[in-house]
Amino acid sequence: MMKFLGWAVGDVLAAFVHPDGSVEELNPPGAAAFLAVNHALVDYALVHAESPTPLARFCWRTPAGQWLQVCLDRALPEPHAAAVLVTLAPGALPGCLTPRELDVLTLLACGLSNQEIAARLHASSRTVSTHVEHILGKLGQASRAGAAGVAVDRGYLRLPVPGNGTVPRGITVGWLHARAETAATGTGTGAPGPCGPAAATRPAPRTWTRRPLLVGSAFPLHGPARYDGREMVNGSGLAMAEINASGGIGGRRVEQFVVDVDIFSAEGATAAFQRLISAEVDAITSSYLFAGMDTARTLAAGYGAPYVHAMTSELQAQIVRDNHAEHAGIFQVCPTELYYGPGFIRFLNELGEGGWRPPNRRLAFVETPLPAGQMVNQLAVGLAERTGWQIATVETIPALGADWPAVVRRLEQLDPAAIMISQFLASELASFQRLVAQRLPGTLVYAIYAPSVPEFLEFAGPAGEGLVWATVTGTYSDVLGRRFGAAYAQTFGRPPGKSHAGIAYDEIHLLAQAWMAVPNPSDSGAVARQLRQLRHRGVNGSYYLDNAAQSGLGFPDVTRDPSLGQAHLVFQVQDGVHRIISPQPYAESPFRPPPWTGGYVLPAGRMTPAAAWARSRSRR
Repeated sequence: MMKFLGWAVGDVLAAFVHPDGSVEELNPPGAAAFLAVNHALVDYALVHAESPTPLARFCWRTPAGQWLQVCLDRALPEPHAAAVLVTLAPGALPGCLTPRELDVLTLLACGLSNQEIAARLHASSRTVSTHVEHILGKLGQASRAGAAGVAVDRGYLRLPVPGNGTVPRGITVGWLHARAETAATGTGTGAPGPCGPAAATRPAPRTWTRRPLLVGSAFPLHGPARYDGREMVNGSGLAMAEINASGGIGGRRVEQFVVDVDIFSAEGATAAFQRLISAEVDAITSSYLFAGMDTARTLAAGYGAPYVHAMTSELQAQIVRDNHAEHAGIFQVCPTELYYGPGFIRFLNELGEGGWRPPNRRLAFVETPLPAGQMVNQLAVGLAERTGWQIATVETIPALGADWPAVVRRLEQLDPAAIMISQFLASELASFQRLVAQRLPGTLVYAIYAPSVPEFLEFAGPAGEGLVWATVTGTYSDVLGRRFGAAYAQTFGRPPGKSHAGIAYDEIHLLAQAWMAVPNPSDSGAVARQLRQLRHRGVNGSYYLDNAAQSGLGFPDVTRDPSLGQAHLVFQVQDGVHRIISPQPYAESPFRPPPWTGGYVLPAGRMTPAAAWARSRSRR
């Protein structure tokens, strides 16, 4: 079952909020810890104690961008008659509403006209009218009054009430918003603020009155890439929580609208991006799309808001190079796949300098037909020939459902010294690795990216030990990476993976820096120019997009300056943990012979692979 903020979607947490602001939670536990860091909900409960209605229901968005359905009940029997019962239910927005439609519906239920809603949300009356039409259709209502009635009856309302200006108090959410705001600021004659020792030490909540900046994200939440999708949601949500805790962007919250995308379906990609555009997001993020990437890019370019993605595609980079005018707002934050093949050959040569004695000079490549899945290119072939390696075979396998026993049988006949496999799905790679560990002793396996997903080690089991793998955008193990990992683990109850959690986190901080640097974050052209110009050191390395492809730079292949690029990291699974073994200065451990290869012994006086790598760099 999917986990959400530490508890399972479908579960309901509950707690009593007492007049002094203290919280008494009910089973299952978790509500007290959540309310302790989400003070606004406690404030709503405190002012609801004097509400004219006993029950209030509304939707509330966490700092991490996830939605809760909240119920406040003050009609309680003794001994809790003075308390308010708060129940919290995580889940998607009700009624298939988008966040912007929920904004409009809330204001509509408060009695505002389309023109008043438009002014409050800084939108056009025509846009609001379109939203109202969509709302009526989704709720099955023929009139605004009918939609307002459904909203109030079912809790299809949002707190805080969106936008600027005075909020009508005719309905409960309007009353709660106004009274909580008064209590937080200490102004007016509204409900008194929290009193007593417990409440006195509780920091006043931040009140957000300006329209939030909305990031629309297309992530795979179902299917074989769903584990990676969770990493993306969590990483981006953590970044938003940090930004909002520091005051947002000029006093504006950063929020997220996440849509599920089928990465293997062009139709699915089109539908996902159309939903993001319909929600009028201020920026778009995505990871990788194995189908529909061209359509997604075209839709994003036509919409105009900045689009940052992590496709790792030389083809996408070339499209931007060739037609920059149409793609000025399209950014690929990571390097492309171009140097994966040469990086494999380079790593083998470095191991040789460190004492590795391969049984032969034959290499095998296992590739998929997916975009960015082909690693045997002219650069790789040329380096292999110059350094005495023979590319003996290139196996092309389907992206899903490969006949791994047959593939391994063919590789057994070849008996290569090393195999490079570019299967991007953790479960598929694990199936291959389990067979190789049994049937190809002496062969080094070098994978691409897939082990970065935390579930890989679970899928592979003991066969994963000793596996070498690489990524052109991985999370460093330096102080920034460790700090990110600790915050992620504290927030989500598990450590992050080694790639896309960090990418998603860095993408949000990139956008935030660009928004903060311009007078008007809604000026997409100005934001795109800032994204090109800024230099950002994230947890996955350095981002510098001021180049013809508007793509991240790879170190050491594209740039020799690590302050401008993301290191081509090589990891190895050692004692069940992913450790960086190349390049310097990022390596945290030397290479170990995988257990299934039988190992090798460094001759006396020979350098470790890390030392050999450092020497080879100094010669260039």
